Amino acid sequence: MTEDIAQHLQNHGVRPTAVRILVWRTLAKFDFAFALSDLEGALPTVDRSTLFRSLTLFSDKQLLHILDDGSGQHKYCICQEHEHCDCDHGDDPHHHHIECQHVHFTCTKCGHTFCLKQQHIPHVSVPDGFEVQSISYVIQGLCAHCRKK
Repeated sequence: MTEDIAQHLQNHGVRPTAVRILVWRTLAKFDFAFALSDLEGALPTVDRSTLFRSLTLFSDKQLLHILDDGSGQHKYCICQEHEHCDCDHGDDPHHHHIECQHVHFTCTKCGHTFCLKQQHIPHVSVPDGFEVQSISYVIQGLCAHCRKK
């Protein structure tokens, strides 16, 4: 498993240090979009600045995407669009096209944000002269776990 993670990081231009492998292994266990505080809770022996630098690097290398779910803090999701996407990415297999982005669902009770990877953001036309640089599409409600309570 460690070798697979190391190879995955290297394939994306990230030098696979022991801490980065540990962080990535931990991120892969989250089944929701996570905040830095979630990662801190999962890895209490790793200092906050190291975790933040790892998240920033992974995001810069497009291993993670950052989303604003309205909670006031950045949330992160592991990017998998390039593995499942039909879009033409040209020469850059890791480039994230707007058309490839997916919808997110934020639970108003527990605060977790989930990636709805099968639900792509619908196309919205913008007026001439405008350029879309990012899109955030978040649905709010109760997740299945909170709804059962």
